[in-house]
Parts: sequence; structure tokens; C-alpha cells
Amino acid sequence: MAERRHDLYLLTPGPLTVAPEVKAEMLRDRSPNAELHRELTEEVRRYLLDICNGVETHECVPIQGSATYAIEAGLQTLMPRDGRLLVIQNGFYGLRLRELAEGLGLDVKTLELPMLPLPTRADVERAIADDPAITHILLCHAETGTGVLNPVDEIAAVARERGVKLFVDAVASFGGFPIDVAALDAEAVFVSPNKCLESVPGIAMVIARRTALEAAAGRSASVVLDLHAQWRYFEEVGWWRWTPPTHVVAALARACERHRREGGTAKRLERYRRNWRRLVDGLRGRGFRTLLPDDAAAPIIATFHDPDDPDYTFEALYEALERRDIVIFPGRLTATGTFRIGVMGDLVESDMDVVLAAMDEALAEIGVAKSPRPAGPQGAAP
Repeated sequence: MAERRHDLYLLTPGPLTVAPEVKAEMLRDRSPNAELHRELTEEVRRYLLDICNGVETHECVPIQGSATYAIEAGLQTLMPRDGRLLVIQNGFYGLRLRELAEGLGLDVKTLELPMLPLPTRADVERAIADDPAITHILLCHAETGTGVLNPVDEIAAVARERGVKLFVDAVASFGGFPIDVAALDAEAVFVSPNKCLESVPGIAMVIARRTALEAAAGRSASVVLDLHAQWRYFEEVGWWRWTPPTHVVAALARACERHRREGGTAKRLERYRRNWRRLVDGLRGRGFRTLLPDDAAAPIIATFHDPDDPDYTFEALYEALERRDIVIFPGRLTATGTFRIGVMGDLVESDMDVVLAAMDEALAEIGVAKSPRPAGPQGAAP
């Protein structure tokens, strides 16, 4: 059996298994007014702009809270009140984006699509043609509720051609998939530290077009979630406007350094692909079927159908794995039973062997046959 590298494997869509050196940064107390903390914040802001080609055109604005806070701050600050927002919804997180936008009172139109096939140029062009008042598009890049990777480049091309501005929820993809904000001509990209950047939750970032931020002065209906005011405070004073989670900022700075050492986004994606391939092939060999064909899947999380076995329940599997210090997630679908296993975080291929061995033990413990149902088609490598 492969050697276990972590006491606990957190195999969710995020938070996730964090490297010891990142966690160690949180053991040191820091003052939010200290020069070191200001420098750590600036390092994070510079690095994130650098890896998405945003140095010349965009600004990185951190904000306290989870990624959802950053999305709400970005939408309610950058979206003009006389604009109309097209939300592309083909999964759970597309639905969440719609709920956020509608909760803010924005003028929202939804392009509701099935999980598959993936959204196409024709889908978006048709939606804009049917409603010429649309000024902005919002979509989720990596839809981890199902594991779909949406074609952000294709949708960005339509937005550019039609003169429509683009918001991208890159919460689950930033740092693990190539994102060029200048080439996308993105109005804003929303980023989480506790996904492909492999840090811990507590802050989030909006990578916003500089001109959009400048035009948003005074627009925010919120004091705390005023992205323009947050940006100006960083630029003019150098500190956070409100007390930041200093331990979290330090952890993210270390995680950015690890990302750089690994070779950046491309090398991280290569590692995730290897993890994903080992896990998917291993569970297919045990009779599990994946929800998605390989060519539509984001290789950061795999979604599997529940076994067709009378002794199976997700709760029983979850608890049996948890007793082995492995945590997975239920699926985000209501029409069919699924579960999800993430391969992001401080994980390598040998860790997938640990997970597969634990799965064998857990299935035996709850009385489920080793090959619970015929395996589905293997598909093409993502």
C-alpha cells in the first residue's frame, strides 16, 4: 500500500488538503498594521496579477470572507444599475451566481442550459440576439457541483464581438487552469485561495479591470463590500480597510510561493491531471461510473454515480471513509445520486492509491460488492 502523506485527506471541492508549510504560516501572530503584513498582501496581489497576465490592465483586490463575498462585492460595485446581466446557468454554482445577482436587485436574465452539452457560441449569441439590452455576462468556469469545465474562451470571444462585458467565476479554476484576463478582456475574475492555489479559506480576491474600478466610485450600496473603496485604500494607505485575517494572508503568501516553485499554473494542472487519471481509472476498474465523459470533465474533481447496491448509502460510505481520515463530498444533483472526490490540494498520484485502498476497505465494511455496477465508457483524456 502507498505511504500515507497526510493524517487527514480533505477531498472536497475546497477547502482541501493543505501543505504543512502553508499551515505553519498560521502559527505566527502578526499585526495587521505591521510592515511585514503589508508586504505579504502586496506579494499576493502582484503574483496573482502576474499569473493571469493582468499587470497592465487589471487590479487584484483582496476582500475578507469567502469567495462568495468577493463575487457579491464585485457584482454590486462593478455592475451598473442600468445594465442587464446574462447569467449562464448549467449547474449548481451557476444557480448560486443567479441567486447572488437577483439578491442584489440587478436586472438579470438567465440562460438556463443542461449540464451537457457544454454551452456554445451559438447559445450565447442567440441569448444576446434575443435580448440586445444585455450588457454583461456572468459564468462559472469550473462547475464543481458536477465537474464540468465550461468553455470560457469561447464565451469571451462572443462577448468581445458583441461589445458585452464579461464576469468570470474562476473560484475553482484560478491557479490550476490558464486564465489570461487581458486576452479574455474580462471585466472581473473572482478568485478563491482555497482551491487550486492550495491555501486556506478566509479571504478572496477580485481581479478587476482597472478602468472598471475607476468608474465604480460611489456605486456600492454597501460600505463593507465596496470594492472600489477597498482598492483605493490599498493603493493610497497600503493597509486593509477593516481588520484582515492576518494568519490567512500569510498562508496565502506562502501558497503563492509554492505555486511559483512548482512551475506555475501549467505544472499544477499537470499534477492534477495525473491525480485525476489515477483516481478515475481506479474507481472505474472497481465498477464505478463517472457522471461526465472525460472530454467534458475538469480534472480537479470527479463525480461518480452511487453504486447500484441495496446495502449502499452515501452516509454509510462517507462515515466509513471518515473513520479512515478521508473526507469526500456528496454530489450537487437532485435528480440522481452522486458523490464527488476532489484531487486538488497537496496531493500526488500515490495519494490516490491511498484513497483507492481506503475505498476498498470502506466498501467491504458497509457490505457493498467490490464491483457495484458495470463501468461506463472511459472517454478521452481531459
